[in-house]
Amino acid sequence: MADIVLRPDAADADVAALRDAYGKMQELSPTDNRSWVYWAEFHGFNRYDCWHHSRPGPGTGPQFPYDLFLPWHRAYLAYFDHVTRDQNEGAILPWWDWTSELSHQEGVPSAYAEAEVDGERNPLASGPTPDMPGDAARFTRRFPGDPSELPLLDGPNPPAGFNLGIKQILDLTQYEDFSNQLQDVHDGIHGWTGGMSPDGTERGDMGSISSSAFDPIFWAHHAMIDRLWYLWQLDHGVNNIPADYLGRVLAPFPFTVREVLDVRTLGYDYAVASAVTVTAGGGG
Repeated sequence: MADIVLRPDAADADVAALRDAYGKMQELSPTDNRSWVYWAEFHGFNRYDCWHHSRPGPGTGPQFPYDLFLPWHRAYLAYFDHVTRDQNEGAILPWWDWTSELSHQEGVPSAYAEAEVDGERNPLASGPTPDMPGDAARFTRRFPGDPSELPLLDGPNPPAGFNLGIKQILDLTQYEDFSNQLQDVHDGIHGWTGGMSPDGTERGDMGSISSSAFDPIFWAHHAMIDRLWYLWQLDHGVNNIPADYLGRVLAPFPFTVREVLDVRTLGYDYAVASAVTVTAGGGG
């Protein structure tokens, strides 16, 4: 087994390494299989391989009787993490804890919010997009909301429309219930982070499946979602998932659901102390 890396809180991440790796990827041609656009396109335009709420992509075709949201995104992040660390070994994928006191003060982590660093464009603040219909290639934009509207560990969370707090979601015992509730929070964070320009003429990219993965904060947000699934598995079992899910292939990645249930088999882990902090209500 390869060495296990420990995914850090965004507040403790090697920001210089992330900026270096993301910047190098963003400079590569979109057709290069190491590039930013190449990997973001798996989620949105123009591939839409992603899973959300029991269906893939933006909604073409029939509903599916199963929900691969959590395992599909775990496979996706595992691949992306390896690609970024090929550019800089210190660029380990961090997670953005939007329940923390710091997030409720500053919103998007400062490392991802500064438009420029040392007079240069910050590769954590925006990423390139490809040419899309009616939307020429550009850099992503975001208009995040009021930090007080981010979800809390204890619910309900009426400001952002979340019915349950994160601790209540982690207490759910059935995988399908847990996944559905967590996806609702996931969706809310996407909308909050993307937001709308003050004049109402532009919508932030995180609010759209087509463009969200081109925004660098997408990856830290989804690492948080993956971490919450990991924490849920610690309490309710790694294999607590419907049996008919296990053999399903997480296309276009070669993994089956069974093969992504244990994060250590994918080469990473989250600090046990983080689990204690969250379940104790500290926000980690």
